[in-house]
Amino acid sequence: MFKSASNKQKVITQTILVLISIMYIIPMVYVLISSFRGGGVSNYTYLFTSGFPIIRMIFNSVLVSVLQVTLIIAVSSPAAFSFSKIRFPGRDTIYLVLMLTMSISLLCFITPLFQTMKFLGWINTYAALVLPAATFWLPVAILILKNYYDSLGNELMEATKMEGGGYFTIWSKVYAPLSKPATVNVLVFAFINSWNDYLNPLLFSRTDEMRTLPMAVISLTSSIYGARPEIVFACLVIMAVPSIFIYLLFQNHLGEGMTSGAVKG
Repeated sequence: MFKSASNKQKVITQTILVLISIMYIIPMVYVLISSFRGGGVSNYTYLFTSGFPIIRMIFNSVLVSVLQVTLIIAVSSPAAFSFSKIRFPGRDTIYLVLMLTMSISLLCFITPLFQTMKFLGWINTYAALVLPAATFWLPVAILILKNYYDSLGNELMEATKMEGGGYFTIWSKVYAPLSKPATVNVLVFAFINSWNDYLNPLLFSRTDEMRTLPMAVISLTSSIYGARPEIVFACLVIMAVPSIFIYLLFQNHLGEGMTSGAVKG
């Protein structure tokens, strides 16, 4: 579509994109520069040597993000394949209800979710940090993967059936490997969502041992560390690095078409 646009349309589009990029880049540059004011690199080392539990928070963020992404992909991929390729009673209704949950604000679930976690005794545990957030992101992951599976033809499924393969074999040996572009999209966006999640740790973590990195900023500003804004900015830079790294690491896969390598039906 962009290739067929006129030169004027291309210039206008690129100008808008540049302006939007500048709106995002300026605050990021400001935070980066501010993080070096006063002490320079020592602002970063101070976070790790002052007794502030940032290492524990980084560990918690990494663990929670990895567990969430693993759970989301492990559930959404076979679920999306089932909704796309397997006919069973109530399939379309179940899928519709699942998609409708995306229109409900997470804020509507805060009270019942907190009561449920409290009843189960999961407050201040990794289960409370992983399961609710992963569950809320599952419909998005299923939507992305189902759209990809829909674009794949049924020829390979029929061929595998003729060779005696069941649905699990068809999914795991044929369609799951072909869905790499869509799976990478789910992985990247689920990781970024989990890494930057603030609401769930705020609700379910009670001690520094269970808090994640997004809560470090609040902990810094509400303590004696808040007297040094450059320390807070340094923490923000550290928090942004993993998301940027993950995006850059998989950007080539993200750039591939969602139907890359697909067999059209």
